Amino acid sequence: MVPATQGLLGRILRANDDFARRFGQNTAEVDAFIHAASQLTPWQWRQVLTARRVVSSVTKENLGQATESLQSIQATMHSTEAGVSEPMLKAAEALFEALDKRSDDKVAIAWQALSALVMRQKHSPLKFAAHYAPFITLIPVSGFDALDPATMRFLTAVQRLTREKCEVLARRWRLDADASRALLQEVAKSGYLKAEEAAALVALRTVPSQLTGDQGWAAVKTVVHGGRVVGARVALSKEQVAELWAPLEPAIPLATIEEPVAKPVRSRVRAAVARATTAITKPPGPRATAAAAAAATATPRKTAPPRAAAQYGPNSLEVATFIKGVVELTPIQWLRVLDRRKLVASVTRHDGGEPAGVVRSLLAAIKGTKDLDTFSRCRAFAAVERAGGAVAAKAELTYEESMQGYGAFGEIVQIDYVDVDGFAQLVAALNTGDWVKVAASIPAVNQDVVAPLVNAGASLYEFLERKSDDEAVAAWEAASALVRRQQLAPIKFAASYAPFASAIPVTNPRTLGAPVLRYISAIGRLTANQCALLAKPWQMADDLSSVLSKAVADGGSRTAEEAAALVAVVTVPMRVSGSEGWAAAKTATFGGRVIGSRARLSLEQLEVLWQPIQTAIPLASLGGVGKSRR
Repeated sequence: MVPATQGLLGRILRANDDFARRFGQNTAEVDAFIHAASQLTPWQWRQVLTARRVVSSVTKENLGQATESLQSIQATMHSTEAGVSEPMLKAAEALFEALDKRSDDKVAIAWQALSALVMRQKHSPLKFAAHYAPFITLIPVSGFDALDPATMRFLTAVQRLTREKCEVLARRWRLDADASRALLQEVAKSGYLKAEEAAALVALRTVPSQLTGDQGWAAVKTVVHGGRVVGARVALSKEQVAELWAPLEPAIPLATIEEPVAKPVRSRVRAAVARATTAITKPPGPRATAAAAAAATATPRKTAPPRAAAQYGPNSLEVATFIKGVVELTPIQWLRVLDRRKLVASVTRHDGGEPAGVVRSLLAAIKGTKDLDTFSRCRAFAAVERAGGAVAAKAELTYEESMQGYGAFGEIVQIDYVDVDGFAQLVAALNTGDWVKVAASIPAVNQDVVAPLVNAGASLYEFLERKSDDEAVAAWEAASALVRRQQLAPIKFAASYAPFASAIPVTNPRTLGAPVLRYISAIGRLTANQCALLAKPWQMADDLSSVLSKAVADGGSRTAEEAAALVAVVTVPMRVSGSEGWAAAKTATFGGRVIGSRARLSLEQLEVLWQPIQTAIPLASLGGVGKSRR
């Protein structure tokens, strides 16, 4: 019998293993970097180039050196000499193919970062950071999600360094020989310290904004030394750590980095018992006695039991129906839902809706806070929602705006080192104590608004965990839109719920009059020419606008407007897309508002308000509208 290693299975296994190691030890990271670099926008490339200039102000490396390295690797690729390792050559080929249309300076910077990533375990942390720092905020490296709390506190303190503290760190210093020897032995034993590498990356993005030149480089090296001490402190004595930390103590006190010492359990129990004993044995005051006597002599009154709040808010029945229906959808129905979602996105210009990582983080927050009270769950949910939005939009926000939204999560992992998908993983890893701190960071929320969303998510998260990202995002957007139905404009509600409108209807046709039903049917039969007519710009006089506002003030036309919007955002994209399709959909939705309030308008007012729709859908074709009363 032929051994497995010599047969087809063995060749397949060897091929898979070779492919998984084609770029060396860090193949997965290198592959992810090449893909992410090819997706960077021009604005993000400007960020990288700016960060490269900032880093070079202390490292004194110019772009010419990176260009020379790039030219040498390109020459090696076209020659027969084996001066470069095979993983490096393969990584270079993949990078040059991915960045074929980029300028030379961008390719040179990307090559410098990629070569450092290939040789990550062989480079010193400072050398790796000097080459990779320009990309660290846009393409984070692995390892930052596994740093211990003391290291994260140290990195946070580094990011808050002022010019005066940087000048203190730039001073010359010398260590005790014994302590230095113990540190070097521990570094040699471990071989690679994540804390040291992280400190180097953060220092090169922070210190140059305060100090440049030789002073800045000296301060950076001191910070990197601090990262080394933090990473190796477990194997060192307290005296050795204090001695090694001396160069950083004036700028970053060691006490701010170490774990806070918890109060002993016995002391906490004694204090709690003492407080309880005082509360029990303390005699009641005169006011309390009088109040108790009055309550005893008063005649008891019959009171109705408090009415329980609806689980999912004002639309509890519809939300419950949606949750029951979405779980029972067949694979064919899910395909239709996703197709309709793409159609809606082609006119709303909201591709993909919320990022999947934000939705996953919200569901993880709902799951992780199940043991907390409702108010704390609502506050934690609001904190995650705000932080997820900040992470998703950090490329468009300033650092201060991002940190303001990121909130309490900045004490766990810095926003520069986490992306949307990584944030979802971070949220899923939090424990109950972390959730209490996150909830406490939000001062107050409207529980009546947030609690229905939390309850809906609690009913859906087990089901959505098994669905794909696109399906989970579509279902969550529809559920949240249904919960907040009364707070959303009809067309905004339709844009989120339309993919499910045919599978799980939320509008009862019996509540709509015959003219409204005829109008909705006409929207479903629109042609491309009719959509082009509806997309034409139009204006409404102020007096007519006020008349229509009064007619719809009681909300009687909302059902008709929603029904028209649900049909329009799916039908119109089949004919026209982009801004023209969005304009046509909004005009069709406006028609639903007018026809829904026909009983409160005169015939003249109705005819004038119908002018934007008249050329595509004549008013006379709806029948019975002429009987409108004043």
